[in-house]
This record gives sequence, C-alpha cells and structure tokens, in this order.
Amino acid sequence: MTQTSASRLDQPTGGEIRLRPKEVALLSDCVTCIGESVFVDCLCGLCASLAGAESVFLTAFFLRESPLGIYSSHTSNTSQDALRLYTDVAYVLDPFYLHFQTSKADEVLALADVAPDEFRQSRYHQLVYEALGLQDECGLLVHITDATALFFSLGVHKAGQSTRTDRLDAMRPVICALARRHWSAFSREDPEGRGRVAAHLERAFSDFGASRLSPRESEIARLILRGHSNKSIARILGNSPETIKVHRRRIYAKLGVETQGQLLSLFLEALGATHVGFEGDPLLNLPGA
Repeated sequence: MTQTSASRLDQPTGGEIRLRPKEVALLSDCVTCIGESVFVDCLCGLCASLAGAESVFLTAFFLRESPLGIYSSHTSNTSQDALRLYTDVAYVLDPFYLHFQTSKADEVLALADVAPDEFRQSRYHQLVYEALGLQDECGLLVHITDATALFFSLGVHKAGQSTRTDRLDAMRPVICALARRHWSAFSREDPEGRGRVAAHLERAFSDFGASRLSPRESEIARLILRGHSNKSIARILGNSPETIKVHRRRIYAKLGVETQGQLLSLFLEALGATHVGFEGDPLLNLPGA
C-alpha cells in the first residue's frame, strides 16, 4: 500500500480507490488490536465505512447449527427482537445464509446477488428487514473453515440509499486475512476464537531464536525483547552485568542485529511469517533461513 495525500488500494478491476483518513486509522487499529476484544469494533467499523453502511451485524455461520450473533450496532428494542428472531429461526430464510450453505469462497455480496425476485414482498423481509429499518444490505462472507464463516451484514436505513460493494471488495483480501488471524479457531463454545492465537504467540515467543542461539542466549533474548536492561537481566539470572553484556553482543551477532529495536523488528517479522500451529523457531519461516 502506497500513500500520497490519502492511502490508495488497487481494485480487482485494476482501478484505484482511496482510503479515507478514518479508514486508515481503523485499519491501523485492526492490525494493532488483533487478539483483543476491541478488534471486532475496529474491523466492523472499517467494513461499514468501506460499504457506506450505517449499521453492522456480525454473525458466525455454521453448516449444521443456527447462526451466532457476535457484534451488533442495532440498539433499539425492536431491532433486538428482530435479531433474536433471526438467530433463533428466521435465518433459514436468509438469502445470505442460504448462499453460505453452498459456497466456500470469501465473497462480497450485494442483496441483489442472492435475493429472489419477490424478496421485498416476503414475510421474512417484513419481520427482519423492516423491523431493522433496512433499506439495503450487502455482506462480506469470510470462511474460517469449510463449515464455519463470519458474515458481516452491512446496512443503510435512509430511503433511496444503497450500500456499495466495490470498495469493500477491494479490501476483501486484507479484511479476510485480519479476521482469520484474530479468529484462528472458532466454535459456538469459543466465539471469540482467540485461544489458539494466544497459545501460538506464547509458543512463538518462547521458541524465538532457538535455531541459532543457546538456551541461555534465547532466555536473555526474550528478556531483552521484554525491555530489561543488562542490570535487570543480571539480577534475574544471577549474573554480572558484564556477563550479560557479552551475551547480548553474541546474540546480536548471531541474529544479525545491532539494537534492541532491530531485535524486536526481527521478532515481529518472523511472527508475521509464522502460521498458527507451527512449532519451532519462528526465524525458520523467514526467507533464506
């Protein structure tokens, strides 16, 4: 992604869109907040802005179970009743849910792409869309597994308005990657899906440098990453600061870095190249390792 006065992103058609300052900030927050509860707010806000939507309802779709609501910007009692009806029984008539049953692709879908020709005259439209005050809707389907997906329902409420899918579709690969990084595992019992991410990060941290460093050097490298000084590390390990200084020089030489900042950058680069479930030193996933 390059930046001029606004960030730009190539569309699948070869055109160009501009990310608004608010969207750049939300995207930055999404990257920073992966694994934290605030991530959902940031990602939903980004999707809504890209689609020109006023409301968001995020659900988890399952092949053989009812959907599970994860996030909603709908706050009125009428809206809450409609969403409960949807997740309890009405979802079986939802065109987007029915599409999910036969699709394994990550997709941005307009309502017109999936709804039958008399959908706006249907009882389902009355019970759900009219109760929510929706004039138009588009959605983003993000598959976590073949049997589970996240669905971002993005709606507008003013007469004559419609959602747009082009900007959302241009950002689809980025949004899907962020979502799958946050929800690395997903089930009805663990809708936050962050258990594997936390275990993955802890394992990657404890294994960092193990392919190049001695066990003692690996331990010191982890303490350096946490921000400890030579004196602090010496206190923790029962060594002299001079001994730690020697270890630090060896660690930096073996890893090809010169400062604590470069060491942190190396760790983050290795972590970014390491998929969830990998066991071993994250450095092994870097090019030329």
